Amino acid sequence: MEYRNILVHLDESKSARTRLDVALCVAKRHGAHVSALFAPVVPEHDAAYALILDAEYWSLYRREHEACRRNLEHHFFARLAEAELKGNWRTASHAQHELLMRARFADLIVLGQSNPDDLDASLSDRFQTRVTLSAGRPVLWVPYEGGFPTVGEHIMVAWDAGQSATRALFDALPFMRLAQRTELVTFTPAPKDRERIPGADIGLVLARHGLEVQVTELHPPPTVTVGEALLSRAGKTDCDLIVMGAYGHARWKELLLGGVTQTVLGAMPVPVLMSH
Repeated sequence: MEYRNILVHLDESKSARTRLDVALCVAKRHGAHVSALFAPVVPEHDAAYALILDAEYWSLYRREHEACRRNLEHHFFARLAEAELKGNWRTASHAQHELLMRARFADLIVLGQSNPDDLDASLSDRFQTRVTLSAGRPVLWVPYEGGFPTVGEHIMVAWDAGQSATRALFDALPFMRLAQRTELVTFTPAPKDRERIPGADIGLVLARHGLEVQVTELHPPPTVTVGEALLSRAGKTDCDLIVMGAYGHARWKELLLGGVTQTVLGAMPVPVLMSH
């Protein structure tokens, strides 16, 4: 698979332009078409709001929203032209419905990490979970803090030989083919009677793809979770992309993320590619 169609979600949040920069950076390296879906927060017009806010407020809100949309759309097409890329813009009134529908037609989805302190960020933690586990496409999560001039030059892959990790690794092959360095990190110690080192089998498979990876086995102390150890390793190696499987399960009709996935999504220092 190659990244030929990239879908990026944009809103009125402070981190929207950083998210767009990451999407364009990836698109430039892979020659991809970029589809921007602008879907801002839609306030509720219920009785409680009506008692406090008058028509003048809502009129001002709509004007400010429209000005933000126009500015961001202009910025999007200006950056496309600067990068010599092709793309299209779509404004949606319902972020969640449109995003899940259009995700099916993308090779890669670029979304922003949930920021509870930014009221203009239109994706909630709950919807993050739904996209990660239900989109059926790899999702590139971009932290809401920081800048990311490179994505995919120094990659760290979290490997446990599970189904989600396998899907994520092979979804990340386009990144890995262009990377300067790829480290495969495993937390699964090899039994004493085994001759193979952890990660050796998948390392051999990747070698047949012409890829060279460094396999590292980590042994965090009992007081450190796997998610925390992953984030610590990412900081020590200065990687600019983490690749990992997204784990989760359904309970009482809700989708719940696994502990490692939640930890990384909550405190990611660099973009994270997840697949489920």
